[in-house]
Amino acid sequence: MPPKAVKTIKDLIYWEYAKLISGSAGFGRKQYPFVMRKFTELKNGIIKWSDILREDLRIDNTKCVYCSRTQGLSKDHIVPKRECHFREIHNIVTSCMNCNSSKGDKDLIEWYSLERRYDIPRIVMGKYLKMIYICHECRGTLDKGDINKDGILNVLDLGAIFKEECIKNGR
Repeated sequence: MPPKAVKTIKDLIYWEYAKLISGSAGFGRKQYPFVMRKFTELKNGIIKWSDILREDLRIDNTKCVYCSRTQGLSKDHIVPKRECHFREIHNIVTSCMNCNSSKGDKDLIEWYSLERRYDIPRIVMGKYLKMIYICHECRGTLDKGDINKDGILNVLDLGAIFKEECIKNGR
């Protein structure tokens, strides 16, 4: 559950990305003080989101990003193809046919499950958050709160936008 400082989808994306930064720095994704500092830096523009959008070009395409198999590889769209930005570089990873079939058109958090969200590989979660940002920005929902209307703002709200037809720029 994110802290009270996280009030919007944009805040939630920054919070989740701050956890990735913390994990990459060796502190783990649950180191609250470090995560809060990185969240604040993202929110205040000290860490620029535009710079983060350019960072994920170094990825190992010789194995499945989910299970590390090296045979029967294909491209997986993290956000299902039915969405308008599905060809974005941030949306494509290498996966084996088994993982690709298992995931199908499920949202990443739905496929892994809320309980296993910390098992999502860092590169996949980073790309997912970038796609989520792009899609919410396109639909004008970055400043919204509880999208799935379950009474709490959490990672399940990020992909809830895909349960509805894509209406660009909130129209």
